[in-house]
Amino acid sequence: MCGPRQVADIAQDHVLYSSFNGIVLAEEEGRNIARCLGPHKAALLQNHGLLTVGKSIEEAVFWFVSLDKCCHAQLMADAAAAGRGGETVKINEEDALYTAKAVGSTIAGYFSAKPLFDVIHKETGGDYLE
Repeated sequence: MCGPRQVADIAQDHVLYSSFNGIVLAEEEGRNIARCLGPHKAALLQNHGLLTVGKSIEEAVFWFVSLDKCCHAQLMADAAAAGRGGETVKINEEDALYTAKAVGSTIAGYFSAKPLFDVIHKETGGDYLE
């Protein structure tokens, strides 16, 4: 159900939910995902996609957008390295934890998403709020 976390899971703040069974319509599946997620900010739903949470909508959106971009970059890097017959170089645990501490807080997530929400508000004239 809930897979092991690794340093590659961004400083131990992400989990792998390996028993995802499609669209969450059953209350039990939602509970299983929530139990797996625990105190972490993101889950990789195996063979499905990403799920992020936060103390604000802005924070949850920022983690999602950031994780999506990181996954894309990782897939591109892995493909490029494999094309050369090699592997990507992973950062060490100490650097991953330092980075997470510097930019992974609730307040950092909120403020990092704020400009995106400001642009959406300006472009829509606030219509998205209705």
